Amino acid sequence: MTQKELLGPTVRRTAVLAIMAFLIAALLGPNANLTLFYLHRQDRWLLLVAALLLALCAWRLPARMQALTGDRQLAFAVGAVMACAAFAGHYGILSGYDLSRDEQMANFDAAVFAQGRLVAPLSGIWRDHAEALNTMFMYPTNHTAGWISAYLPLNAAFRAFFGLLGDAALTGPAMLLIGAVALWGCTRRIWPDNRETGVVALLLYIGSGQIFFNGMTAYAMPAHLTLNLCWLWLFLRRKTGTDLAALAVGFIAVGLHQPIMHPMFAAPILFTVVLDRDWRRAALYLGGYAVIGAFWAWWPTAMWQLVEADALAPRGEGVDYISRLVATVLDGDTMRVANMMSNILRFFAWQHLLLLPLLLWGIAVARKDRLAGALAGGIALTAVVMFIILPYQGHGFGYRYLHGLIGNFILLAVYGWARLGDALPCGRSLLLRTTVAALFVTFPLQAWMAHAFYAPAARASERIVKSGADYVVIGADDAPFTIDLVINSPDLVGRPIRLVRSSIDFELVQALCAPRPAPLVIFAGKGLLQPIGATFGLDAAESDAQEANRGIASHMREFGCRTAIIE
Repeated sequence: MTQKELLGPTVRRTAVLAIMAFLIAALLGPNANLTLFYLHRQDRWLLLVAALLLALCAWRLPARMQALTGDRQLAFAVGAVMACAAFAGHYGILSGYDLSRDEQMANFDAAVFAQGRLVAPLSGIWRDHAEALNTMFMYPTNHTAGWISAYLPLNAAFRAFFGLLGDAALTGPAMLLIGAVALWGCTRRIWPDNRETGVVALLLYIGSGQIFFNGMTAYAMPAHLTLNLCWLWLFLRRKTGTDLAALAVGFIAVGLHQPIMHPMFAAPILFTVVLDRDWRRAALYLGGYAVIGAFWAWWPTAMWQLVEADALAPRGEGVDYISRLVATVLDGDTMRVANMMSNILRFFAWQHLLLLPLLLWGIAVARKDRLAGALAGGIALTAVVMFIILPYQGHGFGYRYLHGLIGNFILLAVYGWARLGDALPCGRSLLLRTTVAALFVTFPLQAWMAHAFYAPAARASERIVKSGADYVVIGADDAPFTIDLVINSPDLVGRPIRLVRSSIDFELVQALCAPRPAPLVIFAGKGLLQPIGATFGLDAAESDAQEANRGIASHMREFGCRTAIIE
């Protein structure tokens, strides 16, 4: 490959993504859903900046440059720097706040597990009015005895562990560190005679905004990526002991959050064992994953039996994964294609500037190399399945449902790096320049976008905490995603308790207002929610919401509560 063949396609391919992003944004606008909002406000501009930076970085590249070298200590150093920066970013950029319900549920469950429990008990009036506390993404019940999220538990268990060590927010940064070391280990197994591949992989890793910013959050995705890389590192050693260790890692990976993510990564790689006719190894993995699958399929039913007070109650839809899957597919998505195209654009907008061009050259290798083909197969399988099941991802940096496979993308890009040939010297210079550009231009821009999105909700939540109220009532739709402001501690000890306005009924009002001295109930008004609405270019808490607040406030005063509005 010549220098011209390297530079021309590199800039053009990213420019094409930017053009696609601007076209979709122009055709559909920003208000269809959160995916299109992200495309309009963030991703199209990030892709435009990426194309401009690539063109600038490709200008006057030196004709010669020595090979990039490093060792495992470099991997540890890269991971440690990312971990420290992500921990600081959780508080400095994301305001130390859990914006999405996924993040909130991870820390909710972690708080329960840290108390040595599997579920948090509910008592008194809350058993019949748990919906007012916000039970979204929790097990559906007929008569509630307790509450816990409907997600699998091990991401929360990791957070509980780090919480006991000092701070649950250390979990994501720790995953960044371990992931960097595991990625280095994978490159050493795949290319044992070429140490430059490990350095290339680490540069692509440290230049990924999706890896870095998700490492600041409570999402399970950083753990998915790290465990998949650890699993692959062990798998590539081809020993019985490391295969058993890989199965142990697989058990944890399946139980992190949603059960299908790790199997879609592992299945194409395990198929290479069948192609190699290594039947003993194939039987070991088949039996191991059968046990893993059976255990985690049993888990939701076991937890539902702990949160359901009526032992004879029929199990509702959404308890087990089959009924959830069927319901999700039947719900459909009228914007399926637009959402998925926007997801892919968002994915590359938050990656290293060189990932896409190197990836495309690496995919060509997948036709001849079984491992490369399996890595590409995991990406394709996940994208197709999520297109069918759930093309709308909601919150997140980059495309979260491909996060666990970023290692696949990077390793395929390294396969592409190995094809540069005569263009390798200028490729090294371009890789270093684009990494620096990511760290000093793209990352600050992404940090500004992330802070602008998290800060309004974080400030609103902080005002609620400092309100001095016994209860705060919030309208679920008074501004976009305001229902996510309704998050309570598992034991309901702290004040104020936050309530969903639409779930408050006569019986609950009577129970809440009965104690003396009279409890103070504060309603989230327009002044509190306006900054959140402004983030989306919308007004908040208009006349219908204000009227709903006044109606319930009047009702509560009749039963003895004191009421006010946060403006």
